[in-house]
Amino acid sequence: MAIFLSVLSVACFIGSVISLRNYDGKYFDLLVLSGVIFLSAAIPSFEVDSSLEELQLVNQHLLKIQAAIEKTQQK
Repeated sequence: MAIFLSVLSVACFIGSVISLRNYDGKYFDLLVLSGVIFLSAAIPSFEVDSSLEELQLVNQHLLKIQAAIEKTQQK
C-alpha cells in the first residue's frame, strides 16, 4: 500500500509539472496538494511495515530462547 501511495504521489507531482508547463497551471495546486497528501499517507505505512518486520524478528529470537530454556529444564 505504501509503495502504491508513493507512486501515486510521484504521478501527481509529474502531472503538476505538465500542468504548469502545458496548460497554464490549471489544476496545478490541486495536483501538488494531492501529491503531498498521498506522500504523507505513505510515510507512516513504511514505518509500520518496518516495525512489523522488527517485531517478527524479535518474536523469532524469543521463540529460540524459549526452546533453549525448555531444553535445559528437561535435562
